[in-house]
Amino acid sequence: MRKGIILFSCAAAIFLIFSPAFGSAKIEPQVEQISVTSIVQDSNADTSDESRFLQNLEEISADSPEEFEDIITYDVPVVVNDRVSFFINYFQTRGKKYFERWLSRSTRYLAMIKGALKENDMPEDLAYLALIESGFNPNAYSRARAVGMWQFIKGTGLKYGLKINTWVDERRDPEKATRAAAAYLKDLYAMFNSWELAAAGYNAGEGKITRAIDKHNTVDFWVMAKQRYLKRETKDYVPKFMAALLIAKEPEKYGFNDIEYEEPAAYEKVTVPGATDLRAVAKASNSSLEEIRELNPELLRFFTTPDVYEYEIRIPAPQGKEKFYENFALLPQQEKRNFLTHRVKKGDTIPKIAKVYGITVEPIIYLNDTRRIKPGMELVIPVMANTAVSNGNKSAGIAKKELRKLAAKGVKEVNYIVKKGDTISDIARRFGATVDAIKKWNDIENTAKIFPGDKIRIYPSVASLNLQEDSVPR
Repeated sequence: MRKGIILFSCAAAIFLIFSPAFGSAKIEPQVEQISVTSIVQDSNADTSDESRFLQNLEEISADSPEEFEDIITYDVPVVVNDRVSFFINYFQTRGKKYFERWLSRSTRYLAMIKGALKENDMPEDLAYLALIESGFNPNAYSRARAVGMWQFIKGTGLKYGLKINTWVDERRDPEKATRAAAAYLKDLYAMFNSWELAAAGYNAGEGKITRAIDKHNTVDFWVMAKQRYLKRETKDYVPKFMAALLIAKEPEKYGFNDIEYEEPAAYEKVTVPGATDLRAVAKASNSSLEEIRELNPELLRFFTTPDVYEYEIRIPAPQGKEKFYENFALLPQQEKRNFLTHRVKKGDTIPKIAKVYGITVEPIIYLNDTRRIKPGMELVIPVMANTAVSNGNKSAGIAKKELRKLAAKGVKEVNYIVKKGDTISDIARRFGATVDAIKKWNDIENTAKIFPGDKIRIYPSVASLNLQEDSVPR
């Protein structure tokens, strides 16, 4: 009798295991429960089942790709728990109008960002970190003085090669800032071997995450986030990113319908001299000053940075490079402008400085965005490269002495724009140089091959400017 009962129990167990009806009743809810894009798991739930499910899903789609063509995939780990769910709900309700704006702006930069990440062998889904950092806004500025689409603070921006000074802030440059962010995230992943911890490190800094690992003896972000050491901002950063990623991948599923997505930013890159007026760039590219400034948000003034020989600037794509260069060469030099920098000394005032350079005070105030000056400050002065600067009755000999002082201060070069009728011999005489020196400095083989609008580099300075010793030509 007992043997019969045992045999019956075994048969019943085998039937339950292999019965299709039983399997469909149990497996289907299990799959739905742990799906990345379905109902939320409890924050205390073990996520190992979810990981196994994602791995199985990849294997299934590899075996039958035509059956799973519409499956949304992720190249970073995605966990759905109560905190992720909270931010999904937040973006769907109180934050919806902002999230809609971010989604509409995202397509302007996503292709560029994903391309940069791919070049660095990085997960392309990291592009959506810029969504929660700034809403893809290159001009974003935080209370912590973080700037740009990727919200770099000054120290980290400089560490990763971004230029930040009076005239330019490359944290606002979408391309350069993205490359810097990719490099930073890559370094963070190399430290922690976890994209969750890398993202947390991007928010809090690598030192904070390293100390949290040591303090709590864990490399699991979700375990770490339950402790008190990390700030709430960092604890919420990763779930906020995952919520944004889930919505951005399937906006309609989460109630974001009829989003008017912007066209990807379309532009050409051209090279212009340092200290070129952006109005001249706009004119040569048949665009507006507003368009040029929008394409080049890193430029803080209305001209390209004057501390470089040439500057790569973006213009609207329809113009084309060749037509731009053709138009730019035809612009009068006074429209292109050139600028000097003046180091303020004791006793200087803006009216006194304006008188020295033969200009009014208004452009100095406008270009430098200040009415107050103090010794040591550098002011941008709008003068022409071939315009003599009034400096009393100094003789040409004294002027050359001043130029030698400038050279001793480290001034490396001055740019002269060729005018109609100029020859290399004329330029050499004017600047106290030799024809051979100018040819060597500018890689010129044939002395006849210079044209109006060409830029000639002169070392160490341009004698005809007759500059006072506090003026530095760029």
